[in-house]
Amino acid sequence: MTPHEEQQMFEREQHIAFSGRCHIGDPESCTQLRNEINSRCGPRPSTSNNMEFILNRDLQKRGTSISNPRTVARVLNSHLPNQKRRVDRVATKSFCTQYIQNGTKIVVASQDEKIRFYQRNPDKSKYRSKYMKSDELRVDQCGWSILDTAISLNGDLIAYGTWKDAVFVGKLDFTERQNITWFPIDLNGEPGRDHCAVFCVKFSDSSEQIVCGTSQYSIHVFDVEQRRRIRTIVNAHEDDVNSVCFADLGSNLIYSAGDDGLVKVWDKRAWSDGDVEPVGVFAGHRDGVTHVDSRQDERYLLSNSKDQTIKVWDLRKFSNMSGVSQHWDYRWQPAPPGLCQPVAGDTSVMTLRGHSVLHTLVRANFSPESTGRRYIYTGCARGEVVVYDIMSGTVSRRLKGHTAVVRECDWHPTENEIVSSAWDGVTTVWTWDERQEGVIAPYDHPNISQFGDEDSCDELFQPVKKQCRRQRKTMSSRGHPCSSSSISQN
Repeated sequence: MTPHEEQQMFEREQHIAFSGRCHIGDPESCTQLRNEINSRCGPRPSTSNNMEFILNRDLQKRGTSISNPRTVARVLNSHLPNQKRRVDRVATKSFCTQYIQNGTKIVVASQDEKIRFYQRNPDKSKYRSKYMKSDELRVDQCGWSILDTAISLNGDLIAYGTWKDAVFVGKLDFTERQNITWFPIDLNGEPGRDHCAVFCVKFSDSSEQIVCGTSQYSIHVFDVEQRRRIRTIVNAHEDDVNSVCFADLGSNLIYSAGDDGLVKVWDKRAWSDGDVEPVGVFAGHRDGVTHVDSRQDERYLLSNSKDQTIKVWDLRKFSNMSGVSQHWDYRWQPAPPGLCQPVAGDTSVMTLRGHSVLHTLVRANFSPESTGRRYIYTGCARGEVVVYDIMSGTVSRRLKGHTAVVRECDWHPTENEIVSSAWDGVTTVWTWDERQEGVIAPYDHPNISQFGDEDSCDELFQPVKKQCRRQRKTMSSRGHPCSSSSISQN
């Protein structure tokens, strides 16, 4: 391929990345997925419907009377976030963010070895109450940065991973000022070693176990109460294990993703027999996988990859096991051309492209149950939050506002609200504002070529027009004669 042809391919794929693209790999599974979404939330209505406006306002009120899940999903899906409100800005990179305690608090972990908590005033409405910092923790040990944090389902335990051979666990108590004691659970039984990184940490639904993935290609499972390692899968992947998660609440299945480009499925019930082989493998990415997430239905899962795509997988349709090798460094180099080429034997349900995965392990997730899990949302190296619609395969929202890579974002469990944190140190909450008339995804609408108000960090922001000051006229300009005293002085 000549340099000119390479440049043409690069420009073509860059255009695709900005405009968004969907490839259906398994029409049968895709149709079943879309039918299931349609049965749970129905088609997405137009935002010009006045009744939807009224219902959406009711949803934001405390103690709302709307109880039909299908109605709630339909309303939320018609009012996706379109306006940003800045929560906080710190002088360091922010790596992790998520809602905790059913969306009443936000937790953000940054490179300055601190974990910050933010909370809204519960007595005020959503639109009149801002998130304010309520607490701040400094971690016990940290190498380079906090790489991942996890909060137990009931919100009383917190864990984090960093460039240390241990997972650190602490007990949260929001009734008084935090003075947390961290308990390290060593990976190798040799405290003090710092030869690997813990890239991902997850609690089980009962908070009794923690699973993590490391840069030593291994997966570890810990007993929280006894503070000890109970299972290690050595060489679980052929490269770094970047992400792990449980398949569902109470499930015995664990998903893992690594830099070998594979997503693997593990069954804890087989471990008692000494069998630590995966029960299935998904292959189809051309580069390492940065994140894996379950749809919480014990059937579908997604993977985000350095090949600039998100793939949705059907748990009933595994792939032949074949990994990939990396020939470029996504931390420093731009994505090479050709990454979007299909892979032989790819069994994914669909492939989505329209975001950028560079510099760090950008994460993608399914939207919560309140939306019927209709959307897939992800961070982006271009400082955006990108929301894909599974029903149409298009980009529904492209939330621009950060000036650096967005590593993680989280969707509120019950409201149409998304929180994002980025390497610019800014934590932002995205909400729906009916007064917002700006364009959110201009690349998906060729007839529109400009964004809305992106300089605003507050939904009520209105630019103040500078008023011209009236200058006082001099005596001569007013036509008054000079006084005799002034003449005599001259």
